[in-house]
Amino acid sequence: MVGPVVLITDFGLRDPYVGVMKGVIKSINPDAEIIDLTHNVRKFDINAAAVILLVSAKYFPKGTIFTCVVDPGVGSSRRAILIITRNYYLVGPDNGCLSLLAEEDGVVGIYDVSESPFRLPEVSGTFHGRDIFAPIAAWLSRGISPEQLGKPVDEYVKIDIPAPIIRDRSVEGRIIYIDHFGNIMSNIKKELVERIGVKIGDTINVILGSRGFECPYVRSFSNVPEGEVACYINSWGYFEIGINKSSAADVLKVETGEKIKIYK
Repeated sequence: MVGPVVLITDFGLRDPYVGVMKGVIKSINPDAEIIDLTHNVRKFDINAAAVILLVSAKYFPKGTIFTCVVDPGVGSSRRAILIITRNYYLVGPDNGCLSLLAEEDGVVGIYDVSESPFRLPEVSGTFHGRDIFAPIAAWLSRGISPEQLGKPVDEYVKIDIPAPIIRDRSVEGRIIYIDHFGNIMSNIKKELVERIGVKIGDTINVILGSRGFECPYVRSFSNVPEGEVACYINSWGYFEIGINKSSAADVLKVETGEKIKIYK
């Protein structure tokens, strides 16, 4: 069963790009349901797009067509791909933005749709969201098979985020996402925090880049006074650092990709 078309881009809403993509989809399939996941991915941030897809997908029905256009390599030799996973269809550039969800959900098939006969008749060098990805998503939503849309391939580009490492009573990971509020999300899942013996109410040690500090481990940033740092498991199930009513990323001067280590 084919579900809705879910769009994620770094286009913002100032320009007509998102609206035009929706127009293309509706022209091909007037009955398509289109959902905007976000159009405010930080410009060119492939990793952020991949993380957003990873944590969001499970809240959508089986058969959802995730269409990601965070594509700094548009017009280059990078491929346009369709990945079929156990539960979803993933459409977008072959630059890694689809890879975290693909690996998590399990890949069933991969198709190169760069030269698909279902593209728009004229393909620009700068707007593949309109000319390739939107049509592929739309035809999928109409029931056209992946085999008709592209040619099978064996590989796709994957994002290289080192897996967390547990040593003794510590775990080391990476900062993988910073949200609109400045909350700092790591790739350390709740179960790893529990494995090193950390529980709610503990004060833990955090090394973030070259900085070290103590932090209360609580249920929410609202459990500490306004302006204070808190460590907690976020709504996606990952270890996060926030500041009550402030931006932890700004205060702690953190960027994605930095190492983070926690221990009791």
